[in-house]
Amino acid sequence: MAYATLDGVRLYYEEAGSGRPLLMIHGASQDTLSWHDNIGHFAKSWHVLAVDLPGHGKSALVQGRPTTTTEEFSRYLHLFVAQKQLQKPILVGHSMGAAISIAMSVVDPDAVGGTVAVCGGAAFRGPSGVSYQPQVLRDTAINPTDWLETIFHSVLGRTTPIARRREMAFDATRCSPYVAHADLITYTTFNLNETIHLVRKPVYYIVGEDDWSTTPAMARETSARLARLGVPTDCVELAGIGHIPHWEQPEVFNEVLEKVLGRF
Repeated sequence: MAYATLDGVRLYYEEAGSGRPLLMIHGASQDTLSWHDNIGHFAKSWHVLAVDLPGHGKSALVQGRPTTTTEEFSRYLHLFVAQKQLQKPILVGHSMGAAISIAMSVVDPDAVGGTVAVCGGAAFRGPSGVSYQPQVLRDTAINPTDWLETIFHSVLGRTTPIARRREMAFDATRCSPYVAHADLITYTTFNLNETIHLVRKPVYYIVGEDDWSTTPAMARETSARLARLGVPTDCVELAGIGHIPHWEQPEVFNEVLEKVLGRF
């Protein structure tokens, strides 16, 4: 159990292994627990770190309130990399965490080796671009905990076992409802279209076939746009898997991520 204090904010992280740094950044309403089937696997050959973003898991809030922007999360990730003196880590970001990772690489490309964007970080426009209509965001604010548990079931792939589905949906309810709603705002307001021309470091996408939020089509289109800009990129689609592949089907995901990491 380890903590870093970043600009007065306590940030929890887990660390294992040695070698080139691999930094895992969780998605909305999650924390380091979502990587529990991945950290040990990659610690055999990498220096793996996984963080609880501010307001999540064991990490403190920023100024006593939830974060609602990709940029603020990215700033604290940047501070963490600097404090730990990580040399060009590969960022593996899931969903909201993918956007945070790409945002950090745009702000300071020299600080990172590149990004693996897992079911996130695509170039869409507004909430409707990721299948969240404005009224959904308003309604979610009424009871985000119940909504979140329900939505977790819907974003998972058809091959994910029912026991794992229930485990994941229940775990999501540990997140503060205020933070959960703020995360939804953060996720749906990320707009890579505004900064895609500034991306310099590799971005490799891993996406689930059954993901209706960041769809395979979105990821492929974004990867194609990055390729036209000269950015090393590719997109791998996982059959029958949904929005949280590293947790839904960790053995399949770990094998695919191993191959993707070999490209850095």
